[in-house]
Amino acid sequence: MTEEIARVPLWPLAIVVFWTAVAFFALAMWRHLRVMLVVAPSGPIALRETPRRAWAVVEHALLQVRMFRDPPAALMHHAIFWGFVLLTVGTANAVTGGLVQAIVEWPFDGLLWAVANALQNVVALGVIAGVGYAFWRRLVTKPARLHYSNDALIILSLIGGLVSAVFLSTVFEAARFGELHGAVISNALAPLVSGLPPVVLEAGFAAGFWIHLLAVATFLVYLPGSKHLHIFTTPLNAFLRKLAPRGELPPMDLEREDQTFGLRTLADLGWKDLLDGFTCTECGRCQQACPAWATGKPLNPKSFIMGIRDMTDEAEHGLNLIPNSPLVRETYGLDDTLQPAALAKPIVDDAIPYDAVWDCVTCGACVEACPVLIEHVDKIVGLRRNLVLEESRFPTELTGAFRNMEGAQNPWGQPRSTRTDWTKGLAFEVPTVAALAAEGRLGEIEVLYWVGCAAAFDERNRRVARAFATCLNAAGVSFAILGQEESCTGDPARRMGNDYVFQMLAMGNVETLGRYGLRSIVTACPHCFNSLGNEYQQVGGNYEVVHHSVFLSRLLESGRLQVAGDDAGTVTLHDPCYLTRYNGIVDPQRDVLGAVPGLDLREMENRGCQTFCCGAGGGRMWMEEQRGTRINAERTRQALATGAETVATACPFCMVMMTDGLKDAAIAGTGVASAQDIAEILATRVVPRFGGGRQLHVLQ
Repeated sequence: MTEEIARVPLWPLAIVVFWTAVAFFALAMWRHLRVMLVVAPSGPIALRETPRRAWAVVEHALLQVRMFRDPPAALMHHAIFWGFVLLTVGTANAVTGGLVQAIVEWPFDGLLWAVANALQNVVALGVIAGVGYAFWRRLVTKPARLHYSNDALIILSLIGGLVSAVFLSTVFEAARFGELHGAVISNALAPLVSGLPPVVLEAGFAAGFWIHLLAVATFLVYLPGSKHLHIFTTPLNAFLRKLAPRGELPPMDLEREDQTFGLRTLADLGWKDLLDGFTCTECGRCQQACPAWATGKPLNPKSFIMGIRDMTDEAEHGLNLIPNSPLVRETYGLDDTLQPAALAKPIVDDAIPYDAVWDCVTCGACVEACPVLIEHVDKIVGLRRNLVLEESRFPTELTGAFRNMEGAQNPWGQPRSTRTDWTKGLAFEVPTVAALAAEGRLGEIEVLYWVGCAAAFDERNRRVARAFATCLNAAGVSFAILGQEESCTGDPARRMGNDYVFQMLAMGNVETLGRYGLRSIVTACPHCFNSLGNEYQQVGGNYEVVHHSVFLSRLLESGRLQVAGDDAGTVTLHDPCYLTRYNGIVDPQRDVLGAVPGLDLREMENRGCQTFCCGAGGGRMWMEEQRGTRINAERTRQALATGAETVATACPFCMVMMTDGLKDAAIAGTGVASAQDIAEILATRVVPRFGGGRQLHVLQ
């Protein structure tokens, strides 16, 4: 026992109080765990991924890198977090009767303990400043993403109170008993109070110690039912994070007779989904990033995750803090088991409104913004799966799209015979794989161009297909298309919750590609790119898929594709969500534009992985926006604010939405610009090449 602790009146009682609080905390956490143990499994954790998972803990739980997108809030949070962590060393020493100090002082003659004291003394002021700034934000400036919360104010008061108590106790201690080893700030402030009577100094020191200890004990008792439980769950959530590609939705086994299709109740969620609920910090970053919420729709990803946590808390109400044994239940008639009704309440219309489920554009902005790695989109699509496959409860506009994808293998409902109409008028031939196979020339195919439904059937996007084919031809790339054998990848069906149609389309495409032995694919559609590259492995398809922005940038870099021309004017780039956030492709489309002579690129504020959705993802292309402002109208406003003459895109869905938005803006007189795909901007300036160069594989 150290001399400092021995000076505290009734210090053994402090140890009893603290460890009683620890026991209560452990039992309350066990009550949470008991609910998590009875819900659906979340899949095994691959131990071979341990280094990657451990780095996620460092990156997101310790360094908290995503917090620095809001620097003032990040500095405040780091000051509180790291100060609290370092001050825990002193708390641990107090509640172990000086054991920590005894261990740390042993090497280097007490140098390490002096350093620890110095660090604790300095960071205490940082914590107090951070808590003060946090109060100012919540009570004065009130950022829109933060809602008033008594819970937050209680936690901030506890942290601020215990840290202030620790700091003041060291000042009184230094004034009464002499300088403390390493406590430089407390030692410097001690003369300010040293004139007080010794009994007052001793009382101040003892009061600080007890306030600190009681605040820590209160914190432990309060924490399991508070949003600040994320202090403990964030490292676990980071370690158990989804490591599969972000664009890969969880697979569904449609053959299992006992399978619940999608998510309906709390019991259908995985334990990782409940952990997400407990880890939510209520910071509102997901809410702030959500394009649906920003345009006045009822979807609020923060409220959704908080709703899951509230449902979990409700399911716990029948559980005792201390689980009773079968003997106690039989003797006294107590029932401490989870009641089926507690887990059977539907999530839709409880944790999230029905309309909000369908407002989601699956853009992933919420997931990208979340500092504690919560997965919102997978859960929302899981709810859609259940509504579609089990309840047949979905917006009426989707009926036609589902029918078209199932019958005509494309959401436009166009006949297969028109899939190659976009090639008409080209100055060169676009061969089909079937024709080359019939001639025994499959080996000549350098890459398969996956055209996609939008480029095949939408007249505006047919121009994009012709432009991209022109670039390929100018570079001397030997390519072919599937033509009438190509079907929709099923991305819209899957995002709309109809996994049955997705799997039907995907397995048909896998069979077609397998018949020809094709693995190298290029596509101008990020949705096709994501499905083929990230999700087709679930149905037996493994391919090397490249987006056309990457393909074109490699052609330009290798010299196979050359451009010439005059001033290309001013351009702003709209980043597609499924290209940037889902697959991390940010620079290639800019490299393509940068290769165009005289092009002036004017970036929007929301760009790259922080892009703002066009509003077409998640099947919203085939649904009307009946609530709030149209998402594409808001994105159009952002694009026009740059003053650019052209809005460049790299996605057919984005092309449709931005073209419509720009037309509406022109009619309203709010701005004039045109929308063009990066391939169109390039195609008008390429220098044709004939023959040669085919051996340089740009897919590598």
